[in-house]
This record gives sequence, structure tokens and C-alpha cells, in this order.
Amino acid sequence: MNNIIMLLSSNLREIVSKQSFLLGNDTTEIRLRINSPILIKKLKFDFFLGDYKISKKDIDDTVANLTKNSIHAFEKEIRSGYITIEGGHRVGLGGDCIYEGENLKGFKNITSLNIRIAREYPECSENYVKYFISPGKNIYSTLLIGPPLSGKTTFIRDLCAKLSDGLSDPYFEGCDITLIDERGEISAVYNGIPQMYVGRRTDVLSYCMKKEGFYMSIRALSPKVIISDELGSKDDFEIVQYALKSGVKIIATAHGFGLEDVKKNIYMKTIIENNFFDRAIILKSSKNPGIVKEVYDFERNKVIFNDLV
Repeated sequence: MNNIIMLLSSNLREIVSKQSFLLGNDTTEIRLRINSPILIKKLKFDFFLGDYKISKKDIDDTVANLTKNSIHAFEKEIRSGYITIEGGHRVGLGGDCIYEGENLKGFKNITSLNIRIAREYPECSENYVKYFISPGKNIYSTLLIGPPLSGKTTFIRDLCAKLSDGLSDPYFEGCDITLIDERGEISAVYNGIPQMYVGRRTDVLSYCMKKEGFYMSIRALSPKVIISDELGSKDDFEIVQYALKSGVKIIATAHGFGLEDVKKNIYMKTIIENNFFDRAIILKSSKNPGIVKEVYDFERNKVIFNDLV
């Protein structure tokens, strides 16, 4: 947290450092908006720090610190609406958008910043990893479903490390995994180095488009499992089918409150109804990341775990 505070403008740094005891380990975001006070968001509540209204200079100075005065070096990330800083923390951007055709090129004026604090939550998947491992010590192809802020990224990161390193209970010796981290969120790569632990047998393809990532990994990296962030585009049917025909298992995320919600996406509906996945694990909306609400087994067409039981 101290490293993050040092990246703020001098005015904001002075305000936050005086209140550092309020930040703590349960802080999830620091939000900076022009003409508004600093907003600190915690797991269970949020609060403003004093009445000081953030200026355009505060935002500009903070962006300069975040990019080490070389905003052009972050152009690719900025086109996606964020900057990743050391530690794997992600800074979301708001402001005047510049387009080149239909594609976002960047921002002319940045007017707000959302510093999302990246943290590992070791063992958050521990109670549920058994649902990913078959009696024959293979991996079930699994769709991990959850609404925003349910901890999909946190859960899948911890799961990746466990399946990569191996487990004692249930026993699983570990396997080669390719992690296709299209947005750089799961491994939190900074300057080519994952800031979050994803396992000893894991190859990371960060900022790689899923289609290229699936084909490259199967042809060259020989994974037993491909772990990927969000499915839901028109190419996903083809690449998931290709991976499964190649004998590779898939664990991927999808946005939604449940199966029926996910199937509102026509591409996901097609994937699910073609039985590409063995199981679906649905996370609940919770202040704590990675809490499983339900495990659904497609082969048996039934719920095999429910948090109410």
C-alpha cells in the first residue's frame, strides 16, 4: 500500500498518508475523480477522505507517476481502459475517449482513476478444488460463472496454482497448464513478470488473444489443461471445440448469476448446449472472493453441491 501511496500526486499523497491506518488489508479500491474527494472502498463499506476536491493537476501528476512519465509505453493497455502497475494493481481510466475508426485509441483528458488493489487470497479454492478432479485423476472441463466482484479472477488464480503444483487431499500430482491471460488480470504481469503466483507447471500467455492463445499452446506447449478468462465471443465455440478434440481440458470463466443468465449470450448458449463442459461452478455475490454457490454436473444433469445444504 505504501508503494501505491507514493504514486499519487504530492497533494493526494499527503492526505492519504495521514489516514493510512484507515486503508488496511481490506481496502479494495482508491478512487480519484476530478472535483470530488478521495474515495476509499473497503470490503464492507466505503468513505471519503476529508473535503479536499481532486484537481486536474492531481490526476495528471498521478498518471505521470503511474507511467513513469512515459504514457506512450502504456498505449496498448490504455486502449483497454487501464494501466497495470508493479504489484499487479490495475488502474482504471475515465475521461475523453479518442477513437480511430471503431477502435478506442486512448484518452485525451483523463478525469478519473480507479486504483484496484490486487491481492492474492491463498486457499480460496481449497474447499472446492475436489469438484474439478475426476475419480480417474483427470480434470473436469469446467465453466466458472460469477457476477461482477464475485472473485472469479481470484478463484481461478488460486485454482491454477493448486492444479499446477499438485494436491495431497484429494491427491493430484499436478499437471502442465497454459494460462491464457488475455487482459493480464489473472497472473498480473508487470514488465513480463507475473506478480501473482500461478503454479510451477504453468505457462502464461499474457495479453494474448484467446484464439491465437489456444492454437499456440496446443501446438507448442502441450498443456493438459488450458485456463482462460472470460468466454463469450463468436470465436469461442471454434477454439473450445478444437481444444477438446485435441484432448485438452478447459477451465474458463463467464459473467453471470447462473447458467440461465449465461445462456442469454448466444455464443455461450451454443457452447453449453453442445456439452463442451463437464461441470459449471457458480460463485455467489459476496464480500469475500470465491464463495461457491452451486456446482452443476452436466453429464448427470443435476446440482451436486449447493451452499444451502
